[in-house]
Amino acid sequence: MTSFKSKLARLGPLPAERRGSAPLAPAPAPLARDPAAEDDRASAPPPAPPAPCEAAAAAAVPAAAGAVSAAAGEVPAAAAPAEAARPRAAAPGAPAGGGARPSLDELRDRISRIVARGAPPAPRADPARGELPFHVEQTPGGPLYVSRTRSLAAARVGRAPLVAARDADPAMLALLALDPALAGCDVRKALFLDTETTGLAGGTGTVPFLIGLAWFDPGAASAGPLGEPSSDGFVMEQLLLRRLGEEEPILRRLAERLAGASMIITYNGKAFDLPLLRTRYVMNRLPPPPELPHLDLVHVARRIHKARLKTRTLIALEHDVLGRVRVGDVPGGEIVACYAHFLRTGDEEALLGVVEHNAADVLAMVALVGLYGEPLGSLAAGDLAGVAATLRRAGALERAAELADAAVERGGGAAARRARGDIAKARGDKARALSDYEALAAEIDDPAVRLELAKLYEHHVRAFARALDLADQGTAEPEPAQARRRARLRRKLDRATGGAAALALPFERAEAGGAGGARPGAQPAAAPEREGKE
Repeated sequence: MTSFKSKLARLGPLPAERRGSAPLAPAPAPLARDPAAEDDRASAPPPAPPAPCEAAAAAAVPAAAGAVSAAAGEVPAAAAPAEAARPRAAAPGAPAGGGARPSLDELRDRISRIVARGAPPAPRADPARGELPFHVEQTPGGPLYVSRTRSLAAARVGRAPLVAARDADPAMLALLALDPALAGCDVRKALFLDTETTGLAGGTGTVPFLIGLAWFDPGAASAGPLGEPSSDGFVMEQLLLRRLGEEEPILRRLAERLAGASMIITYNGKAFDLPLLRTRYVMNRLPPPPELPHLDLVHVARRIHKARLKTRTLIALEHDVLGRVRVGDVPGGEIVACYAHFLRTGDEEALLGVVEHNAADVLAMVALVGLYGEPLGSLAAGDLAGVAATLRRAGALERAAELADAAVERGGGAAARRARGDIAKARGDKARALSDYEALAAEIDDPAVRLELAKLYEHHVRAFARALDLADQGTAEPEPAQARRRARLRRKLDRATGGAAALALPFERAEAGGAGGARPGAQPAAAPEREGKE
């Protein structure tokens, strides 16, 4: 039976290898024809057919050799006779001798090495040399990629000038935030902060890859090219994480900015941005940043605009309150995918929209602080009603009453009247509260308004019949409380009507006594019970 080794020897030479792999051993020279040997082979009986396993192995060797040649980019010997004629070195691990061929196991090993090699990773982009507006600063913790711009003095976000935030009243901001710690802060030293992250779930797996900062810069005495004084403005600084694992320079720069600030201003930063950043400081074994008074504008916006706006996202506020429409903005749900694409391919264009989105968010916060810091001259009537209601919660009743009057005069509608009625009731001005609630009840059908009117009619006006009528229409109370209120009003109403009848009885008896005299031993009528006694 023909051996497997002899069958391998009859195979043609393997193609030459290129691209750094060791070339195969040269093929043996063709033997000269021997007529006598050919006659012997012709007269010999035909060999037995090979076993099925040997036939399959013999057929697999040329196919595997061809696959290796194609995967490694080799040139077949028939297509390149010059390459085949050139002497080649022996393959590593091949037996010595010109006629040696790699075994099937060796071919399999070579195929595995080629497949495992794969495509080389794409080179990472350097934002300092591309389309992104960042430059590199060398720091002890590594390279820091920074973009820094300065706003003009007349810069606006929609209708709101940025410079108005410089003169925002910290006492008003503290009242709107319901945080007295903000009243003593200097808004000119506030640090505005917004982050773009690799996810919204938080935790140790979420990384902020872009941090946007802004602060007020009073300018220098001779900052212009001709020595002219520079104008006030806000400085925008953005810190980019070019590669995961290079957070230390960014976190150290952020700690420096926080150390020089008097307060932090964010939008939903109390619930997301600040806890995430503290986690990153712990993960990078860095000391945590200082704890500063924190103004979270999302809570202020919900209190002020809840009667007018259905959604209070920052983009919605920018559109409906500031009057600016973003064109071509990257939606928040696509930011993570854009950064992941940048990390895989180095495509800088994928991050351009994200950088602009982050800058727009930071500037929108600056403009909102300017509006909230002086609301009387900048906010709409419906928003003024929300400000007045918030100040009532904070206990600033005089200032709240002033804003509520302005809201009603400017056409704030039901929200303004409701706010003014609540403030008047809190101040003890029951007549003003009754007037506003009556006008409000004629304008809208609100069980809460009927409840306030029922209380005033019962305890202030003492019009029990009117209060009972309102209670029967339904108030914003649980059913057991409504039942108790109706029962109490009925008792008061019965006592009031019964007392009037008792007062009339002695006069009727006096008239009867004048005609026929009073009965001997008659007891005088009892005085009526005092109304309203509970």
